[in-house]
Parts: sequence; C-alpha cells; structure tokens
Amino acid sequence: MADWRLDLFRSMPKAELHMHLDGAVGVRTAMQLGRAAAPQGQGGEWLSSYEAAHRKLVIGGPLSRQGELLGYYDTPLSLLQDAGAIDRVMGELLRGKAGDGVRYCEIRWAPRLHLGGGMSLRQALESVVAAKKRHCRRTGLRASLIAVGMRGEKPEANIGMLRQIAEAGLAGEIAAVDLAGNEADSPDPMLHAGFFAEARRMGLGVTLHCGELPGSAAAVRAAVESIRPDRVAHGAPAACDRGLCRLLRDSGIQLDLCPTSNIQAGLYSGYRAFPLMALRGMGVPVSISTDSPVISGLSLSEEYFMMSSLGGVAPAELWAINLASLEHIFAPESVKAGLRAEFAEWARGVGELA
Repeated sequence: MADWRLDLFRSMPKAELHMHLDGAVGVRTAMQLGRAAAPQGQGGEWLSSYEAAHRKLVIGGPLSRQGELLGYYDTPLSLLQDAGAIDRVMGELLRGKAGDGVRYCEIRWAPRLHLGGGMSLRQALESVVAAKKRHCRRTGLRASLIAVGMRGEKPEANIGMLRQIAEAGLAGEIAAVDLAGNEADSPDPMLHAGFFAEARRMGLGVTLHCGELPGSAAAVRAAVESIRPDRVAHGAPAACDRGLCRLLRDSGIQLDLCPTSNIQAGLYSGYRAFPLMALRGMGVPVSISTDSPVISGLSLSEEYFMMSSLGGVAPAELWAINLASLEHIFAPESVKAGLRAEFAEWARGVGELA
C-alpha cells in the first residue's frame, strides 16, 4: 500500500543542492553508451545484462568507507567523455528531477575528469553548460552549475580550470566551485587556497566536500575556519562539535547533507543515527540531497521519505529544511524570490507542512 508521505514528498516542490552529474548515469543509458564505446565483443557482461549493470552502477548495500563508494563513479565517468553522452545524461537527469517535483537544482561535475575521449578542458566546460541550458528550457526546471576541482590534483591544475572558465566567458553560466575527492588520501583543502581565492575573485560561490569520514568534525572545523566557504558538501559529523555548530550557525554556512550516501559509505548506521535533527537543534543551516541519484539508488522524494519513515523526522521539519535551503542557493535573488513564492503557494492549506 502506498504511503501518504511519499506521495506528499513527490508532489511538493523541492530544491536539490548537492548532486553529481556522473552519479546520474542511468543503467540502461550506461549499457548503451558502454556498448557504443567498447570494441566489438568486448566490455564485459554488464553491457548485456541489466542485473550486472545495476550491480556495477548502483550501491546495493552498506560499504566500509568513502573510498569504496567513490569507486562506483569510475564506470559512469568513463562513459561521459564526449558532448553527446553529456547531453543525453543531462537531459535524463533534468527530466527525472522535474518529474520528481524538483523545481531548482544544482549540478556539479569535475571538468578535468571528462577529457579521456579527446575533449579539451574548454569543451568539457562548454558541453555541460550547453546541455544544462538546453534541457532547462525543455523541462522548465531552473538549475545552476558547480565546477569541481579535485583534492588529488595539483593546485595549479584546478586554478587552470578557473582560467578556462574565464577565457571561455562562462563565469556567468557557472555559479560556484567545489573541491571533492578522497579525504583520506588528500586531507588538507588549504593546499588549494589559491583555487578558492581565484574563484572568489571571479565572483563564484565557494563550497567544498568535507566530513565524509568517521570522526571528521575536526576536519570540517579546519576547512570552515580556514576557507570560510559559503556551504559545505556533507559535513554531518559537525554535530559532534557544539562550538563548530555555533560557528556554522553564526556564519550562515549551510551543510548540504546526503543521508543515504553517508549511510551507504558506513559513516552512520542508519537514518535514526543520522544527526539531521541534532544539527537543526543547534541552528545549523542544512539542506537534503541525494548526492548521486543513480549510484545511491533513490530520488529526492525517496530521500525525504527515508528520513521521515525510518528516521522519524516529521514532514513539517523536512518542508522547513527545504524552504530554508532556498536562502543559500547559488542563484540571484530574483530566482530565490520566485522559488519562495512558488513553494509558499503550493504549501498553503497543507496542514502537515505547517
């Protein structure tokens, strides 16, 4: 029997601020792209078996660490190496989000990881920008782009990406930058201080991935104190440090949380253990996202449903989080105002959201 909460979450307008393009390659699409790229008769069982492809692309159960989760990105990344594949996946992603009630989303991708098929860095930037614009027009969905630098890259490589953004005249099309990668291998984001400084000089927003390892509250604190980002991707372990939570609250730095992804990576034992309400109780701005809808295997509505049905979070709390997250999006005030009005109008008279 259908649960009324899932229907509510699917119906209500939502914002999703933490989502990776390479984590959104659908199983059937991956099989078709893989067959097109593989030499005749090569490529493995997963190219002809949906079950095998699903096991390769979608996390099927708890993992032991962040690094294991990151391994799921290898195959989809290998398939996103030309403009046609990028356009196809962007279109499928935005159509899926629009169908799930998402009205605004932010899509992040690491341009330097899409050069294996012969694209230049400029082409890797321009292809994503063009695909986003085209499919936003088709779906009516509003979206912003976040260009990701990698922790494991040399700092000058990430700065070089920003120079390409500037030279291509894309600073108005790309809203912000991020820094991502395996925290265990490259723990100090301050090695990329020049990257963040140059992004700010260009007028771009700043976020970074941090807090995906057990006991990483100190790492989140160090990143927040040294970089002062606009937002932090993940960061849930901050709940263990009340002083850090006060800093996040007073600085207005939002944590863009992905509960299912963190649970899958072994950071938390389940939805009730995830510290969403602890962070809310200490006044920390938070949002809720899927991280990677295909890799983590759920829509944003289903992410909300899991936090409600298994995590015990009331729909009104989740709606309040959704609404408050609009204040932190990487978009002009005119976009924020329009979304506020749209969301408020939809919720009028829905008692469960009051």
